[in-house]
Amino acid sequence: MNALLSDDPVMIASGLKQAIQADSHSSKKREAREGVRYYEHENDILNNRIFYIDDEGNFKEDRFASNIRIPHGFFPEIVDQKTQYLLANPVEYDTTDETLKKYLREYYDPDFQLILQELIEGASQKGSEYVFARTNAQDRICFQIADSLCVFGIYDEENQLQRICRYYDTEVEREGKREILHHAEIWTDQVVYFFEAENTKSFKLEPSELNPRPHVLAVDTQTGTLLQRSYGQIPFYRLSNNKKETTDLKPIKALIDDYDLMNCFLSNNLQDFAEAIYVVSGFQGDDLSKLRQNVKAKKVVGTGSDGGLDIKTVTIPTEGRKTKMDIDKENIYKFGMAFDSTQVGDGNITNIVIKARYTLLNMKANKTEARLHAMLEWMNKLVIEDINRRFNKSYDPKEVSFTFTREVMVNENDLVANEKTEAETKQIIINSIMQIAPRLDDATVLKLICEQFDLDWEEMQVSLQGSSDSL
Repeated sequence: MNALLSDDPVMIASGLKQAIQADSHSSKKREAREGVRYYEHENDILNNRIFYIDDEGNFKEDRFASNIRIPHGFFPEIVDQKTQYLLANPVEYDTTDETLKKYLREYYDPDFQLILQELIEGASQKGSEYVFARTNAQDRICFQIADSLCVFGIYDEENQLQRICRYYDTEVEREGKREILHHAEIWTDQVVYFFEAENTKSFKLEPSELNPRPHVLAVDTQTGTLLQRSYGQIPFYRLSNNKKETTDLKPIKALIDDYDLMNCFLSNNLQDFAEAIYVVSGFQGDDLSKLRQNVKAKKVVGTGSDGGLDIKTVTIPTEGRKTKMDIDKENIYKFGMAFDSTQVGDGNITNIVIKARYTLLNMKANKTEARLHAMLEWMNKLVIEDINRRFNKSYDPKEVSFTFTREVMVNENDLVANEKTEAETKQIIINSIMQIAPRLDDATVLKLICEQFDLDWEEMQVSLQGSSDSL
């Protein structure tokens, strides 16, 4: 039996250390940390080293060669692009009940919109991100991010989520020394267990008057009574980036690494071979271990017995590297399902062309939006329950709906041209109607004109009849 499913704190504590170590060293967490690293511009190119084989056949690092390391920020751009495409306009909530709308305004504030942005960013980098509900000092439920790198679910034998473990570290100073204090929380649908461990020691239940405790604790300021209640469910929700919870980095990491290498080694080539190499004949030759040092520092290479001087130049394959970088860049945006703002095309940028360029980003955003709607339903259910509790109401979560509004760049000239063409077409139709009007009755002519301007024909008839009666 999983020790973390026990109700005995001693049993839970005995299995915590091993469970946390297994989670932090799992393949998913390694990929998640990799995604975070690339989002922070810490690409693998920063660890690049150059090696060579010396005269004795030993593999050695070349510390004299240029080793320019420039990480390119494709991944943060792609993550931020998806986030802003979805949430540049705040998520709108709507309900037919004006009183409920007033209550909701207190919950769905700018901080809530910020939480949504951080959730998408985190899920894109790590494959998933957690949000949890808590009650603040105003006795109102609110939401907060829980770093998925430090959270994992606890499942039963039927793979049903039963509990959530959240762990983190803090630094404390004792007797002039800084020590690491490890914390772990086990959340059930009713209570929370709090554990701690010093340095490498095992976990134990934190000393407290109430541990485990309910989800919400408060003190009545008037009576001093301790108030406590639970949400009746585990107050954590995991937003998955996709079905397999892979990061947005996974399909494009190799392409980004290749782009970094092509770019940096082009810089290295230019740095190392910017000048000609003077080959001196009849001078003592250099061994392979000193060759690169002399090429870089002196631009002189000693050779054999016959005297002479020859100037050698090196042709750097710049066009080949640039072509490969362009191919990598195109594939990064393609397989990253992102919008490449550097595309030029033939200059005929119509709205149809713009829409086509957003196709991949739109597909990726659709997947994320579907998962966001499911998460918003969970959050809204907690919010409505909190409103009913605070204000003694009986609202139904289904009374609230959410809408995402996306913004796409448009060609304003294209819009103006379309409007002009539409107006001219409508004018031609009106002229045609007026030409045949003498052969039609007034009601038919009025109906044809109303159709062109989207007017209600019956209302117009009533309005015209009233005007004629007043005259």
